[in-house]
Amino acid sequence: MHECPPPEVCECGGPIEPGRALRHQVTDLAQAVRAEVQEYRLYRGVCGHCRKTHESRLPAGVPRGQIGPRALALIGALGTRYHLTQDKIRTLLGEVLGVRFSLGAISQAQGLVAQALQAPVQQAAASCHGAAVLHMDETSWRQAGSGTRHWVWATVQPQVVVYQVLPSRARYVAQALAGERPAGVLVTDRYAVYDWVAPERRQVCWAHLLRDFERIAGRAGAAGCVGRRLLGLGRVLFRWRARDAGPAEFARLQARVHQALDRGTRSGCRRTAQTCANLLAQEVSLWTFVRHPGVEPTNNAAEQALRTVVLKRKISGPTRSTRGQQFVARGFSAMESCRRQGRDLRDWMERALRAWLGSGPVPSLLPSG
Repeated sequence: MHECPPPEVCECGGPIEPGRALRHQVTDLAQAVRAEVQEYRLYRGVCGHCRKTHESRLPAGVPRGQIGPRALALIGALGTRYHLTQDKIRTLLGEVLGVRFSLGAISQAQGLVAQALQAPVQQAAASCHGAAVLHMDETSWRQAGSGTRHWVWATVQPQVVVYQVLPSRARYVAQALAGERPAGVLVTDRYAVYDWVAPERRQVCWAHLLRDFERIAGRAGAAGCVGRRLLGLGRVLFRWRARDAGPAEFARLQARVHQALDRGTRSGCRRTAQTCANLLAQEVSLWTFVRHPGVEPTNNAAEQALRTVVLKRKISGPTRSTRGQQFVARGFSAMESCRRQGRDLRDWMERALRAWLGSGPVPSLLPSG
C-alpha cells in the first residue's frame, strides 16, 4: 500500500488537515513470473548381506516427465479454451514463465492431459444414455497423413458436453453415443443415421427446416408457393414458441403444415416433392417439443457446442496422431462442461491430473461432482 498525502501547507500559508482517503488500485503483473522447479534425487542401494539392488521411487503424485500437474493443466487450458497452437503454447511458456520446451514436449504434455481425462470423460459419456434431453450433431475433422475422413461428434446436455473424434458418421456410432434405446428425447437434424430412434423420442431441428423451406421458396411455380407457405408457418412456430403457446394452438399449426407439405408432394417439382414426402414420413418428430415442454424445437445447442471445435480446427489445422485427437475430444469435453457449470477449468484439470498421478480422488464432469 502506498500513502499519498496532500501538501502540508496551503498556498495561503495555512496548515492542511488530511481527510478521508480516496482508494485507487492498480493491477499489474509481478516483476518476475517464473516456473518453480522441484528436483527429486533417486538413489540406488545394495543390500549388505544378499547384495540385492534396491531403487528409490518417486513420491505419489510426481510425474515421471519434466512437466508437473499444474503446468500440464495450464497447457491443457491454453490448447482448448484459448485455442493456442502447440508452437504458441511453447512460446508463451518461454516468454512468461521462463521455461523452454520443445514442440515434442508440448505434444507429449497434451497426450498426458488426454490420458488423465479419460475416466471423467467416459463417465460423462455414459450419462448421455440416460439424459432426459440429448442434442447430437457432428462435423468433419482432418487427420494429417490419414486417408480416412474423421468426424467430431458432440452429445450435448444442459451442463455436460462430450466430444468424440471417430472415423465414421454411420448409424452404429450414433447408437453407441446416445444408446440404442435413448431414455429421453434426442434432438437432431434430418440426417438419416438418426432414423433408428422412435419418432416420438426424436425432435427434428426446425432451424434446419427453415433453411430447407427457403431453398424451396426460391423455386419457380407451385413449388415456390409451397416453400413460401412453409417458411411463413415456420416463422409463426417460433413466434408462438416464444410466447409459450399451448398444444391446442400448435395443433392448428400442425394441420396447416401438414396441408402445405401434402401440396408440396404434388407440386410438380421432383426435389420439392421428395423433401415434402420425407418430412411427412417424419411428421411425428417435427412436433415432439409440443408433447415435451422441456425440449427445444431446434438443435442449436449441439451446433453451438461444435463451433468451438470448428474454431480449433481452423486455427490449429489437422491433428497428426490419435494422441492429438484424444486431446481435442477429451480436452474440449472438459472445457465446455466446466464452462457450463461455472467451474475453473485449470483447477479441475489439475485435480484430474493429480488423481491420474495417484494423488487424490478422480473429479467428475457431472454437475454433482
